[in-house]
Amino acid sequence: MMYMNIPAPFIMVIGGKNKHQSLLENWRTYEHHHNFRAIKKYFSKHKPALVIAYITDLEDEKFSRKTTQYIRDGLSNLDTRIILIREPDVTLDEIDWMETLQVNGCLVAENNKKSLNLSILNREIETFLHIDNYRIQHNAETDMLMCITQFSRDNEPLLDLLVKFSASLSNLCYSACSFHIKIKSNQKGTLCYCDHSDEQLKNALHTLLALPSIPDYLQSVLNENHPQIDLLPEVMQLSAIEEKLGTTIGSYLSFPISAYGKVIYLLCFLIPESQMDKVSMRQINIMNKAFEQLTMLLERRQAENSLKKQYQRLKLALCELKTTKAELQTKEKMASIGTMAAGIAHEINNPLSYVISNFSSLDSYLKNIMQLQDLQKEFLSSIETSQHKESQALRQHISEFEEEQDIPFILEDIRAVVSDSYNGLHRVKNIINDLKSFTYSQSTQLEICDLKTVIDDTLKLLTYDIADTISIQTALAELPEFMAHNGLMQQVLTNLVKNAAQALYSANTPQPIIKITAQHREKTVFLSVRDNGPGIPDEVREKIFEPFFTTKTVGEGTGLGLSVTFNIIKQLGGEITLESEVDKFTQFLIRFPVS
Repeated sequence: MMYMNIPAPFIMVIGGKNKHQSLLENWRTYEHHHNFRAIKKYFSKHKPALVIAYITDLEDEKFSRKTTQYIRDGLSNLDTRIILIREPDVTLDEIDWMETLQVNGCLVAENNKKSLNLSILNREIETFLHIDNYRIQHNAETDMLMCITQFSRDNEPLLDLLVKFSASLSNLCYSACSFHIKIKSNQKGTLCYCDHSDEQLKNALHTLLALPSIPDYLQSVLNENHPQIDLLPEVMQLSAIEEKLGTTIGSYLSFPISAYGKVIYLLCFLIPESQMDKVSMRQINIMNKAFEQLTMLLERRQAENSLKKQYQRLKLALCELKTTKAELQTKEKMASIGTMAAGIAHEINNPLSYVISNFSSLDSYLKNIMQLQDLQKEFLSSIETSQHKESQALRQHISEFEEEQDIPFILEDIRAVVSDSYNGLHRVKNIINDLKSFTYSQSTQLEICDLKTVIDDTLKLLTYDIADTISIQTALAELPEFMAHNGLMQQVLTNLVKNAAQALYSANTPQPIIKITAQHREKTVFLSVRDNGPGIPDEVREKIFEPFFTTKTVGEGTGLGLSVTFNIIKQLGGEITLESEVDKFTQFLIRFPVS
């Protein structure tokens, strides 16, 4: 019967004073220890398969008992096999050794029993290897199951999880080399992982597999979609790989990673010929169950990822829906207010024109009355020298009336009253014009807009309205031609620049700056008006484009400037947005598409 050559660390002999050599001569490689400290040090690094306690006298018995107690009780090691071999003249309580110290057997060193004793020792070694192999397999199974659970618990990338799972599966099937093939949608494959870093070995695998086409001996795994262990086909020439691995390959395991019936990765494991008999039906059944669980977990993981993506899409769609709803509500409100404003403008405009016209006539009448007053004074002067009693009485009465009614003050104040009333009516007229602009009542025909010229003309018109303390800066890039309306664009710029200037005045901003920028990118013209003023709070920002909304005191603003600006930009096919940060800046950004 042939036995595997067990390396020295697997067999330890203690005691015996070298008498054991005659029994173990030419048997196996072993280590002999007769120092307890050396034994403890040895066990801290190794786990022997067999400990032979050779007892020749009482001293050997005491040393063996101490060592056996340390192994069984101190280390809680019940796997290592312990065999007592005594000289024929030594008496032992074998029952006590076997029950109390849990030794695995007691032999007698007699020449006629040498063959039997060696056979028992070999059997004990095989028993240990079987137990150790079972333990290794159990640990490998546990590791593999833990790796499978990570597919459902961890958020690691799939490739990292596959590497961990592949390592546990390699231990289970005693693989000498493992590699992964990524399967593409066209049933082509690429080598994406190998557990050896040797580049020559990887090159040999590339030559062996001849990817991207999947070899026939692996194609069946893809078709059946199930793990398979097969003997090496004749077409697999592994001599170069075996040379690098230092072992002869006898079989291979193909393990597909699939979801919803589609193979994503193919894990391949090369099993040495010397380890083939260790892969039992138990391992194969465990692999099949692992495949089923892994497939289920991958499908669930893929479904969860799909749900997460769908959730993100729905969340984004909901945000867009809310934004669209808000825009529609704003447009509906603007349309309603626009309709109302059109009616108000129509009802007020006619009597307003009539009143303004009457004020022109009233001014002419006042002029005539004042001329008449002057003539009356001349008349009174001409009769001043007259001594007629009635004339004197009349002159006296007129003088008293003028003094009593304060006619000079009335004549002086009536012009101021007429002037203030006239200016107030013109202010009402301007509001009506703004309402007309707000309701799109004016006809606008798009034309090629010269934005640089519009900006220059606007700043010239505002020269006397903006104090010299405010710095106006422009940064105008080369702009393409785009369709707009020069007049309306000038009105928009006037409103924005005036608003910025008023904000800077009211906040007493040190070193106030208004910057006008125009540039072109991605088929869009961008025009911005930015100031370094007090900014606009969030609660005001939401209402800034609403009609009649103003933060100014009564009489200083109508709340129509930005509403008119908003509607003009919409009418011209553009878009205006507001960016602001309190105590830092306010910027209105206008976008026009370039066709």
